[in-house]
Amino acid sequence: MSPRAPRPPKHRPVDPNDANASWRLFLAVSLPEDVRVLVTSLIGELSERDWPVRWVAAGNAHLTLHFLGDTAPERAELLRLALPEVVAGYAPFNLRTAGLGVFPNQRRPRVLWLGLHGPAHRLETLQRGMGESLRQLAFPVEADDFHPHITLGRVRNSGTATMPLRDLPEHVRRLLAQRGIDAPEAPSSRPVPIREIELVRSTLSHAGARYDTIARFPLSARRLDQG
Repeated sequence: MSPRAPRPPKHRPVDPNDANASWRLFLAVSLPEDVRVLVTSLIGELSERDWPVRWVAAGNAHLTLHFLGDTAPERAELLRLALPEVVAGYAPFNLRTAGLGVFPNQRRPRVLWLGLHGPAHRLETLQRGMGESLRQLAFPVEADDFHPHITLGRVRNSGTATMPLRDLPEHVRRLLAQRGIDAPEAPSSRPVPIREIELVRSTLSHAGARYDTIARFPLSARRLDQG
């Protein structure tokens, strides 16, 4: 079965100064500057193709582990208290960027992403462990399998002046043949160190999304020293 990309629910902009407003939260790994530069370059190149895709703001690119959605601010405090011990149970490690790919498949591309290789199973184990703690705290956890990736863009529901939506799958197929995960011309690999998990608040406005890190949970270097 082909993997499905998580779909964040539609969300209207809210007033960040409203004390009663819920917080839109997710847990993620931030990306180092050279990976952000790579993402910026890729999005700049791909956006010139006039594909029916909403490209992410490169400065907001990250590696999402769990999307929590609308959350009461006081429940965010539960995460601050519970997750440090959970995350500290895992040793730091490194991944690297890989080639391009799509969810759910080339016939029906909905999300374009930059892949990761290396010990991805370690990130999957960490993500599952965090998910178990989230369930115990009654937070929503997506049932779909976790596939580490960096989202570059999401396909719109209509085509553009020069690219009908029905033509996109063939163009995607050609791109992945050249620059996909197993292609010889995949983007140059950059290191992605996994050292801490961030709890991030996303504030939506008509100007776009603003991300604010409200807590950080380090992986344990002590466990790495102990082997």
